[in-house]
Amino acid sequence: STYRPVARVALGGGSLKDAWDACRAECDAKFADYAIYEHCLPFNVSRAYDEARDVETPRIWTAARDKEMWEALQS
Repeated sequence: STYRPVARVALGGGSLKDAWDACRAECDAKFADYAIYEHCLPFNVSRAYDEARDVETPRIWTAARDKEMWEALQS
């Protein structure tokens, strides 16, 4: 599950990048061969991170938010 490793990191005060790394460590072996895995994973991790931090309503996806997410994941 994407949520489980992401929530563990988010609830422990970790960053989005930490959550991304934890999710990849748990999910890559199982899902890396799926064609859309690489494309969808950043958005799934970002949403799971928000949910774990009690952001109930999904934030609107904007170009600025997209840029912010990619900068966080590539740091």
